[in-house]
Amino acid sequence: MMTVNEHQEAIADLLKNACPSIQCRVRIEILGQPDTDNQVEDLQNRILQDNLVKEAIGWQGSDEWENSQFHSNNGIESGVRILCEKGVRRDHPTIKRALNVLKKQPDIIYRGIGKPGKILDELGFGGAQMIKAVVFAYPGAEHESCVKEQIKIALEGLEFIGCIESVDQLTETYKNKLVFKPTVMWPGIYHLRLLAHTRQWRTPENYQLVMKGVKKLVELSPIPSIHVRKQSQLIAPASFAMQDFNPNMEKMSGAMWMEWFHRMELLSRIGIVSSIGELQRQLTRLDEMLKQGSGWFMEKISHSSFMNWGTYTGLSLEKDWRSSKRRMYDLTFRSLIIKHPCHETA
Repeated sequence: MMTVNEHQEAIADLLKNACPSIQCRVRIEILGQPDTDNQVEDLQNRILQDNLVKEAIGWQGSDEWENSQFHSNNGIESGVRILCEKGVRRDHPTIKRALNVLKKQPDIIYRGIGKPGKILDELGFGGAQMIKAVVFAYPGAEHESCVKEQIKIALEGLEFIGCIESVDQLTETYKNKLVFKPTVMWPGIYHLRLLAHTRQWRTPENYQLVMKGVKKLVELSPIPSIHVRKQSQLIAPASFAMQDFNPNMEKMSGAMWMEWFHRMELLSRIGIVSSIGELQRQLTRLDEMLKQGSGWFMEKISHSSFMNWGTYTGLSLEKDWRSSKRRMYDLTFRSLIIKHPCHETA
């Protein structure tokens, strides 16, 4: 497998020619430079001139997020996610204001998700409270009590699925739709996001628990669409990128590639990819593709979900992909993050 040293040529090109966000994140997340480094500080000024960054900062409005949406494409969740992905400093005033308003106005988390967010929390599927915890985790505020509480729920969800033999054990039919049986727990994308962006849970015992749960998700893939039932109401849990943990990488569409990059980055940051054979094979295939491109991800994949930033989608840091080089920079950067993540093992 190619090491960081074997990617030096690509890294040097990214540091010279990629957008400021990629340059900044390569320095911090791949090369391990501190965010106080002079070069990183200079890049911060350029990142703040990025059109999407300026747009996301503008979503706070004149009332500092107090009347903003939460779970929406131009709300607090998306805004904090975009700013952190773009490499904006974690202590930026806009991010701090967002976290402050979430603490000051607890009910703001139901704007954009409403009653389903409460039901998913109540039944252990990760709803508005878990999304809130993820928003705190993005900029590293994992000391908050809400984050600690939801990490426990995320671990419980993965522990539950680790003991399941088949999807049939979990589901029943209601009005011609597949629904989860009562008392079932099931992990969604926010479970993985929360674990990927936090450290406090990382013990040998918890790693084994998480690895067993993810391995079961791999074995059960492809996973059908399953709803959560609350009396007669059917609610879709956050299943984005969670239905096929073992895809055929030779036959993936652009949308499937976007989900793959998103999911694999989270799993890599969690630190379990090398321990699960099917995931390791996917990583090996990625490595082969990079070798074929002399260190670059050259596959001509594209889909609007790469460019459209919101609560679920959005991975491109370059301003657009009208230039094939910008697509190459974005996807090579994501590949390097997957191959060399900044995570701590137990």
